[in-house]
Amino acid sequence: MEMNRALLLFLVCLTAVACSPEIRLLDETKLKDLSLLSGEPCEAPCWNEIIPGETAYVDAKTMIEDDWRYQNIEEAEQQEGNPARIFGFTPEEGQVCCQVFSRDGQTVTSMLLQLAPQVTLGPVMDAHGEPVYVGGDSPAADQAYMALVFEDVPMVVYAFVAGAESGILSSSSEIFGVMLMAQSEMDTLLSCSSLYDWAGFQSYSSYIDENYDYVGEFADDEALCGTG
Repeated sequence: MEMNRALLLFLVCLTAVACSPEIRLLDETKLKDLSLLSGEPCEAPCWNEIIPGETAYVDAKTMIEDDWRYQNIEEAEQQEGNPARIFGFTPEEGQVCCQVFSRDGQTVTSMLLQLAPQVTLGPVMDAHGEPVYVGGDSPAADQAYMALVFEDVPMVVYAFVAGAESGILSSSSEIFGVMLMAQSEMDTLLSCSSLYDWAGFQSYSSYIDENYDYVGEFADDEALCGTG
């Protein structure tokens, strides 16, 4: 069963920017970053001194361009009539890992970081508490993920599980991505998504069924949420 498209779009970002058609959620060439645990140089949802909801988009782009650790900074062409802007970049050695997005073209509203699997879920929860909601999808037979919504941070953390049938979410599940966002983006996410209440470490199949625990009040609003 596919999860609500509002979160599925995050998966599109996570996989489509890779240079290979092969889906490989655990990828050592992605961003090597431990800031979810260390809080350095700033605590989530801040990353690399970029704060969703506060940092100007042009300033964020300049900061990445001036940092020797990142390269191949490329901005997508803006769509006519849409102020949104987005640019991506790669770590010094590796594939495209990350995107910085502005919904209004002025201020950063979210950042997607595809991470090398250096961090596991248990320490992330030690640092940030328990998630509030959970979603998930299985893009390949042997690969699935749980999207863990930390409402108060605000962020979504992506944890790997080994397939929809036998995969189990645990404290040792590798983290392969994080979406850091402004509070306004979290509000939109919760308004447009169908999710499950966090119920602890369980199998993927125990969570994913048709009976969502939480359904956003605008989840079926195609104009607002892009669903249908």
